[in-house]
Amino acid sequence: MVAMSVERTPSATGLVLTGLTGTVAAIGALLGGSAAAIAGVPVAIAGVYRTSRAILAGGVALLFAGVVLAGAGGGAPEAVVVAMIGTVLAWDVGENAISMAGQLRTGAGERAEIVHAAAVSTVTLTVAVAGYSVYLVASAGQPEIALSLLVFGVVLVVLALGR
Repeated sequence: MVAMSVERTPSATGLVLTGLTGTVAAIGALLGGSAAAIAGVPVAIAGVYRTSRAILAGGVALLFAGVVLAGAGGGAPEAVVVAMIGTVLAWDVGENAISMAGQLRTGAGERAEIVHAAAVSTVTLTVAVAGYSVYLVASAGQPEIALSLLVFGVVLVVLALGR
């Protein structure tokens, strides 16, 4: 009998999607006045490449730290929202790429990853627009960090309900 092994590595699509969404987060945080998120992009990509949820979480934590610092530093609310959207998407597409790598052979789920990323992007953008609208209506002296935490909390609830 011949022993066979199945390669469990993430697809190039998963790596690219994680890198793209992480870059969106870093650019948003940078425009908001915080360069801290830049360090999170390569860490998040490394987490997906090594199929390590712990490393991915570390990268996403760095991205989120950039969002928090941008909001606390008085960054433009729009930039903070863009950074938060990128952070949530980097976490979700990275987690999905790791899950797909564990369940399918290399490269088999690229179309599913793209569809998943598009669906999650739509939901995240919808929640962010709704949260930003509430912020604009009721922003009498509220700090920008409140907006990013609101969007992050709502997205987490939506993602938790979907699983």
